[in-house]
Amino acid sequence: MSFTRRPGSGRPRQTSRQDHQIVRNACVQPTASSANIQAQMEPSLGAPVSSQTIRRRLAEEHLGSRCPLLVQTLTPSHRRLRLEWCRARGNWTAAEWNQVAFSDESGFNLSSDNNRVRAWRPRGERLNPVFVLQRHTTHTAGVRVWGAIAYNTRSPLVLIVSP
Repeated sequence: MSFTRRPGSGRPRQTSRQDHQIVRNACVQPTASSANIQAQMEPSLGAPVSSQTIRRRLAEEHLGSRCPLLVQTLTPSHRRLRLEWCRARGNWTAAEWNQVAFSDESGFNLSSDNNRVRAWRPRGERLNPVFVLQRHTTHTAGVRVWGAIAYNTRSPLVLIVSP
């Protein structure tokens, strides 16, 4: 048995005429919180509307509060060098790739940083430059580790002690 809502039943929507303004505010300022959007909209709404209502209206338009993609800033020179590296190895065989090791270093901060920033965006738009946040590369209090992988093997995780 399924239930359907009868037309005209239930409480009238508080924001029906302003729904497009709520969505527009979220698109113009994707990192604004629902409480900030609520405060901006309050004069035009005429009646108090909860931040939960703002989140529901954005969800109806398929906009969710999601963490932005954090990327390192790349200069034009970095981009050119990366492209050259890829083109030089574009025709490599699996046997040649088996001889390559990839390593990386990562930091885990003990202090707060920009991880709390969120953006209103639809699913599938993670790589859209509007929703990408440049991450800081300065060292803060925390722990740094290094590791490497290669074909069929990996290195141990190495703790990097800074002076």
